Amino acid sequence: MDHERVFSDEDYAARYAQQHQKMGENLGQKVTRKLHSRVFQGGRILDAGCGSGATAIVPAQEFPQSEVVGIDLSEPLLRLATQAAQAAGLDGRVRFETGDAEHIPYEEDSFDVVLNLNLVHIVEHPIQMLDEIERILVPDGALFIVDLRRSWLGLFEKEMKSALTPQEAKALFAQSKLRDGSFSSSLIWWWFEA
Repeated sequence: MDHERVFSDEDYAARYAQQHQKMGENLGQKVTRKLHSRVFQGGRILDAGCGSGATAIVPAQEFPQSEVVGIDLSEPLLRLATQAAQAAGLDGRVRFETGDAEHIPYEEDSFDVVLNLNLVHIVEHPIQMLDEIERILVPDGALFIVDLRRSWLGLFEKEMKSALTPQEAKALFAQSKLRDGSFSSSLIWWWFEA
């Protein structure tokens, strides 16, 4: 995938958003179930690298006492995310803003939950992004980092060729300031939770 094109090409961004809609919603539902299991009631949620907003909208609907913020560098995807939030009746509690996950534009300890989906294999400086996530997450906050797993499926899916193996992801996390957490993986994904 040509990530630079997603940032500026309206048509490409629309196709990308449509192709990834269901995946984003499914990840949002999984995060929501995990937050329920932690007895999360509400707070500030950040989706760092929100894309078209499909993932962030799910917890926003489920936790009405939450403020949800999504940041991304793609203006076309941010417009689609804003439209989706408005269509869902969430424009008062959900906002999508231009922001770089490697330089998150918020103060320390300013979010109760951080989501970071399919971005570790895309950003230029993943350790810097992980450090930024740790900086803005409150000490007892919930953290969910999910990304594609590089495997033999890369023969069929181009994006999986640039993904990390679970071992490579764990090595990055060990080099970062990120808090300890649990790590799991499947054939397609790896998942970090703290």
